[in-house]
Amino acid sequence: MSAFPKTRAAAGYAARHARSELARARAAILLARLDACEDLLPGGDGDVPAVLHGLLRDLVLAARDLAGPAWLAAVGDDPGIAAFTALQATPAPPSPAELDEIISRVLWARFPPPGAPRDGAGPAPGRGPASGHGQASGHGQASGDLSDAVGTRR
Repeated sequence: MSAFPKTRAAAGYAARHARSELARARAAILLARLDACEDLLPGGDGDVPAVLHGLLRDLVLAARDLAGPAWLAAVGDDPGIAAFTALQATPAPPSPAELDEIISRVLWARFPPPGAPRDGAGPAPGRGPASGHGQASGHGQASGDLSDAVGTRR
């Protein structure tokens, strides 16, 4: 059983549907990091041994690269994005289950399926419930469009 099922699903979606080759390649890197973490994680959802913190940090960095630092900065006022951004400053990563939740929320916000609501978190950053999918808002890429992780805009 996967220790990161939500992140694996979101990264897999990005690997198949991201608009740019670079974003798809970054999604593949994230999936490889997930494999490495899952191969070494002990069973259960307890504390992570200190030796695995580096692997989990690599997982966070791969997710950051996929989402794109510029996109993360543009939507940093969203609580889910802020929780993800704060991971980079923590001395030890949270449990794998918490990490899975935090990373997957960022990836689904960044690469949402067309017309799909966010995972119970309300509207995507920069979008109101009445806005149309893919319509521009005052936040550019934060509107939930499917532009790639390197800043190419529609």
